[in-house]
Amino acid sequence: MPFRRLLLALTLAFIAGPASAQLVVYTLQFKPTGESINYRSYQSGYYVAPITGGTGSLVLMLTTGGQKQFFTYSNFGELFVAVNGGDRKTVLSATAANTVSTTTFYAIGTANERVTIESRAAESQVYVAKKLDGYSVSADSERDLPFSSAGSTDVGVAGASFMIATFDEGRTTNANNQNRTLAEEITDIQTFLTSKGHTNGLPTTGQGQGTTTGTGAPTR
Repeated sequence: MPFRRLLLALTLAFIAGPASAQLVVYTLQFKPTGESINYRSYQSGYYVAPITGGTGSLVLMLTTGGQKQFFTYSNFGELFVAVNGGDRKTVLSATAANTVSTTTFYAIGTANERVTIESRAAESQVYVAKKLDGYSVSADSERDLPFSSAGSTDVGVAGASFMIATFDEGRTTNANNQNRTLAEEITDIQTFLTSKGHTNGLPTTGQGQGTTTGTGAPTR
């Protein structure tokens, strides 16, 4: 499709740019909306991506029964800038799907905040959005799970939340001043959350990061 080819071209252009190592960090807030069933929304989180656009990583937080947890999803979705004449929009788009479930994160905002970034060759400026508004939507039939038998009285998930992504200037500046990679910034966020009493809600990997790729939202 032409639209997807355009996104691919933009992503390749961003990766090739001199400032590809610079990062942008957004804080996330969620608020359930509309009808739902068996749906539990994340409450907050972080999205970290190259400041000029590209694949990012997601850290989401959830507190239930006094237990604070974080969930890390590496290489999840992308951040890009769409342009129409003088109108610039920053877009966060991420979808996890399989044959029975789909979770989509989508947010958009006007890219009118000028940020100075540095490379070895020069100093330049890019535009980011201070705020992105959108949605998180989940639907899962759960028919692939052992408890989804004909007699089940609690099966299937559907729900949506408003999602607000806010430009975290302090964390963005600190990450870039420290020349952190995207993975290093995610680790720093995990360390910060751990110091605040959060525990890792996902099984740890061989590297002990407790991350996974391409998975979606909580449901119960």
